[in-house]
Amino acid sequence: MSGIDLNHRYFSRAATWQHLDGRLLIHDSFSPKAPRMVTMEPWHEVVFMRADGEHTIAEFVAHMGSQYESGTPAGLEAQIHGIINELVNEGLLRLHDERKALPPYFADEYTKIPAEMRKAQMEADGLLPRK
Repeated sequence: MSGIDLNHRYFSRAATWQHLDGRLLIHDSFSPKAPRMVTMEPWHEVVFMRADGEHTIAEFVAHMGSQYESGTPAGLEAQIHGIINELVNEGLLRLHDERKALPPYFADEYTKIPAEMRKAQMEADGLLPRK
């Protein structure tokens, strides 16, 4: 993805998730590497959880930079871009040119949506074949 200006793109989760023992556990059912369960480094967790489809990468970089009292550290943007590229390549995030709200099954914790409702929503969106 080098050469692509990521800052004006939106990013969103492409996997279900849950918190387990204080960590984020990703249920990858849709990438070419699926099925698998994925745990992440803390920075990757932050990026994944902020990938709501409603904010650009530039907005996320600015938000993260504002968390530092002495200003945005050098290299923060490149670090975030690297993590986003990695998660996109893993099939856990998607990039898009316009704001796009997450479907409930990616927005909410896996255990918060009843299994039959989650399945019906995924079937309606074409992620799962209809039976």
